[in-house]
Amino acid sequence: MTAADRIGSSHGGIGRFEQRGVVTCRIGTPRWPASSCIVKVDRRPFPTGSIKHLGHQRIYRSNRSSPTDEWCGLYVHIKGHPMSVDTNTATSRPVGRSEGTPTRRITPVKWWAAIGVFVLLFEVFVLTRWITGPLFERVPVGPTPVPTYMKVALTVFQVGSIPAALICIYLMVVRPWRRDGKLTVDGAFTIAFATLWFQDPLSAYSGHWMVYNSWSINFGSWLNSIPGALGKAAPGAMLVEPPLIMPGVFVWLFVFAMLTGGLVMRVSRRRWPHLSAVKLGLICIAVSFVMDFLFEGLVFMPLGVWEYPGGHLNVFAGTYHQYPLHEMITAGGFFGVVAMLRYFRNDRGETLADRGLETMRVSDRAKSGLRALAVIGIVNAGMFVFYNVPNTWTATHSSEWPADLVQRSYFTDGICGAGTDQMCPGPAVPQYRNNNGNPDGGSAHLTPEGRLNVPPDTKLPPLVPFALAP
Repeated sequence: MTAADRIGSSHGGIGRFEQRGVVTCRIGTPRWPASSCIVKVDRRPFPTGSIKHLGHQRIYRSNRSSPTDEWCGLYVHIKGHPMSVDTNTATSRPVGRSEGTPTRRITPVKWWAAIGVFVLLFEVFVLTRWITGPLFERVPVGPTPVPTYMKVALTVFQVGSIPAALICIYLMVVRPWRRDGKLTVDGAFTIAFATLWFQDPLSAYSGHWMVYNSWSINFGSWLNSIPGALGKAAPGAMLVEPPLIMPGVFVWLFVFAMLTGGLVMRVSRRRWPHLSAVKLGLICIAVSFVMDFLFEGLVFMPLGVWEYPGGHLNVFAGTYHQYPLHEMITAGGFFGVVAMLRYFRNDRGETLADRGLETMRVSDRAKSGLRALAVIGIVNAGMFVFYNVPNTWTATHSSEWPADLVQRSYFTDGICGAGTDQMCPGPAVPQYRNNNGNPDGGSAHLTPEGRLNVPPDTKLPPLVPFALAP
């Protein structure tokens, strides 16, 4: 029996309408009365009438008391107004509040869009400061030979990452826009992913715990162009951020993680129809944990693209590519968060970011712009909260860097170790504070040999004796 047959048999008169692509939702909730539950269809359900195309939208609601009572009516736009078909009388009426009730306009999309604007302006400010400043300089490889397999891997990622990202942008943004004349939710997320790479080095804001391979084409990074950054940095000796790898990786990897997470939740919903949203999200996050370990722990890190020498609770401990389990929680968890943001939507197909967009009386072009800005805002806020904030703690509590990494100059990047005046981070090493405006300044620190080093332009405070009189 099809969904249409079940609707017809369960709710009388509704069965006489032609049904195509019906998706179910709950009946008997405060939002939707039992006689007029809302469903979206992906094609014209009536032979006559002016019906606006809505697109396919899955809506699932658990019903512990009566799990079979989930079939209901239609949700359509007739002459520009949302209407529902009464399943008993087959007459139409507006969805939602009763007549005479004032409409309360809630537009979270505006708040998230404002955050998105702030994110973009801040990125432009910092990147301009970096490009026009003294820190925009290549970090050399150093004396250690780079293994051939690393050179091959880095070349592949540098050549392929940005084209892969452009393919994702075409498939998720350009092609749907040309077809529908507006930006889809998937397109908005893809645009947002293209802005995330700016946050990649931010977890080292308070100190170094991660490194990139300086054999990649690089110009240092913008980390210390952010006001207040504490990690050691000087022209040609600082954290590296490979511009031909990371902007592309953040697009194609997050698109893959988002689509995979959505697939996992859809399959889980079909297999266990009564799963709550919380349980469904936990399944998605668990799969995302595994996904991060596969990509980072078994591909990117062993191939020498980037490393986490200051991490804790490490798999492959003591090697240059030791994988900290908290990276699986923070990075993998954020993969899951992104997938859930896309998957869970309201009856209008709006995510948490663009909620309220469909009620705004603006053009499709304006809606597309607001949706893009709102998703940029919520995705960047998510990465900052779920990844960079917890790993800033890791940076200030770095574990001792493994000797297998410290002996490789293409990983230490002139930050610490041999050939520098600074001991690599660890529990016994004092926290360093960089002077971003003066390479000859900064806090006193230990040399690799364990001696105290006071930079030339740093003046230590004098000893102040205790007062012996009141």
